[in-house]
Amino acid sequence: MTDFSRSDAQHVLDTVMTPWLDELGMIVEEISDTGAVVRLPWDARIARDGGLITGQALMSFADAAMVVVISSALGGFQKMATIDMTTSFLAPAFNTDVIARGQVIKRGKRMIYGRVDLETGDTGESVALIQTTWTLLG
Repeated sequence: MTDFSRSDAQHVLDTVMTPWLDELGMIVEEISDTGAVVRLPWDARIARDGGLITGQALMSFADAAMVVVISSALGGFQKMATIDMTTSFLAPAFNTDVIARGQVIKRGKRMIYGRVDLETGDTGESVALIQTTWTLLG
């Protein structure tokens, strides 16, 4: 395990993301050398009528969570960019926190392939599967 801690990961979420993402209040719950668990707290601002959390919010959350996953695998934050993100929505999420369980699948010198599974915070039901490709910048 690297010296990259949960508080380091939270610092990345709190300082590297764009200001509007900061408003989501994401919380890093766990990190490891190859993955992380991040929570998106329920908020009516990310939902449509009836409490359905929007796909836009879920994809933004998954993308931000992947920054933590990659930073954890690298032992610290490096500038990076999303190249590709394929999302399969599996079930709706209503009026609940959402948990992202992300992992690095394969890591090269500049390219990183990852996966994020989104699930409801109350029942653990699968909400979405995201496969993503990133490049390290600089």
